Amino acid sequence: MVIRANIAGWEINRFLINSGSLADINFVNAFDQMKLSKTQLQPLDSPQIGFRGKRIDALGKISLPVSFGGQENARTEYVTFDVVDRYYPYNAIFDRGFVNKFSTAIHMGYLCIKMLALHGTITIHGSQKEARNIERAIYKSQRNINSVDSAKNTEPEPLDKLKGKTDLKDQEEIKLVPLENTVPDRKVTIGASLSKAEETELIDTLARNKDVFAWSASDLKGVSRDIIQHSLDTNPKMKPRK
Repeated sequence: MVIRANIAGWEINRFLINSGSLADINFVNAFDQMKLSKTQLQPLDSPQIGFRGKRIDALGKISLPVSFGGQENARTEYVTFDVVDRYYPYNAIFDRGFVNKFSTAIHMGYLCIKMLALHGTITIHGSQKEARNIERAIYKSQRNINSVDSAKNTEPEPLDKLKGKTDLKDQEEIKLVPLENTVPDRKVTIGASLSKAEETELIDTLARNKDVFAWSASDLKGVSRDIIQHSLDTNPKMKPRK
């Protein structure tokens, strides 16, 4: 879900709601456009893990006020962001900390977030159009524009737009290779950047252990029912109805 949020007086778009993440992230492009100084950052206790499974050393952390709603009914809470110097199609990410801080109710199907405020419930709607535009930028490596608008002025001056292509250098290339020449349709996926010796050793190891692969449902015969068994929880005394 992609929303807009008011952070420290700035209206920021392309905010990703990711309740599976463990950290609230503010990417350095948006951080710089908000006119914040890196001298305000506090050191982090541990690095970030999760950007394609790699370790990321964030620049630091900072606590910023996050606001939702209007003048008649608003709510503001301080959220601690980890500032990361890395290209990403979103300006920032809200995680479980945000969800718990605001006690939000999220419905992904309706692209809707609700939270309690002093004078009632605040409803925030996600932008399906914005989410699709970001997906196109990711999958087609199109140029992506991140913009931040000031909420302090009635007619804010437009900030310079940051343009750049999707960074694909950390996405490892892959290829399919058969484990047996006699059965060419049974293939496994390996990294395309392996050396010839590494590739030969890996394929040899996989081929020696090919008996653990299940190529079809019929290959799963012999699994004990003590491990897993599916059944329909029905009452045999009930008459079937259409």
